[in-house]
Amino acid sequence: MRLLNTSAAREAVLGGLLGLIELYFRHEEGDKVDGFLTAAHAAGPPPAFGCKPFLP
Repeated sequence: MRLLNTSAAREAVLGGLLGLIELYFRHEEGDKVDGFLTAAHAAGPPPAFGCKPFLP
């Protein structure tokens, strides 16, 4: 997100990222892509930059 927030060409950066994702998933099976997207959605956004992980 910081990349998009600091970029002068947000649309171009987002388009490039989506293009890379498309290349990555192009030849994968639909079930694998669905599983990845479900897991990514369940995981939520990454922690804030510089945040230390909680270790019990």
